[in-house]
Order: sequence, then structure tokens, then C-alpha cells
Amino acid sequence: MGPNGMKRIERWNAVIAAFLILGAVVFTTGPMALGIAVGAILAVVNFTGIRMLVGVSLRRQGMQRAALQLALIAKMGVLFFLVFLAMKYLPISPIGLAIGLSVFLFSIAVESIRSVLGGSDANEAHDGRA
Repeated sequence: MGPNGMKRIERWNAVIAAFLILGAVVFTTGPMALGIAVGAILAVVNFTGIRMLVGVSLRRQGMQRAALQLALIAKMGVLFFLVFLAMKYLPISPIGLAIGLSVFLFSIAVESIRSVLGGSDANEAHDGRA
């Protein structure tokens, strides 16, 4: 999956997160809705960070690339810390948080299915444009 696929996954993240949060607000309790919202927002921001760091990393060489790859590890540490803080200090449902954090899995699944059923990435790979 190329850079365009990553951008589409990022858009799917935002769309699915918005619908998930809206559904949670309408159909669940306060702690569950807040957990889903916090998890979904963290997932969207996290994937955006991944896309940006990987994109820049692929255009660099040597120590710059290594530093950017280390930044990916640091970003994951920040995500873990934010999840810890959310669970410790916010009145959220841990299950709701897990559901919200799963948004990126749904986004990847949707984009993968779209790509297999004739998405534009397959055509871009064959004619040399990425």
C-alpha cells in the first residue's frame, strides 16, 4: 500500500471515528461514550503521526531515517502514556477506550477491501506512479 493508500486510511479513520463517537453519544452511557471518543481521537491522531513519520522516513537516508524510525517508537510510548493518563484520570470505560482505539483496524479493513475490489492503488503500481 502506497502513500495514497495511507492517506485514504487516515480519512477513513476520521470518518469511522466520527460515526462511532456519534453512535456512542446516542446509544451508550456517559463513561462508555467518553471512552469511545477518547480512544477514537487517540487512534486518529496516532495513525496521522504514523503516516507522517513513515512518509518522511521513506524519503530520507542514513542517520535521518534511523532517527525518524526511533521517533516512531517514541510516538508509541507517548500513545501508551496518554492511554494510561486517560484510564487513570478520566471517568471512562476501559472497554469503550478499547473500542475507540480499534478505529484504525476498521479503517485498514475498509481500505484493503476497497483496494482489492479495484482501487486505484493497483493501477498506480502497474504504470509506475505511486
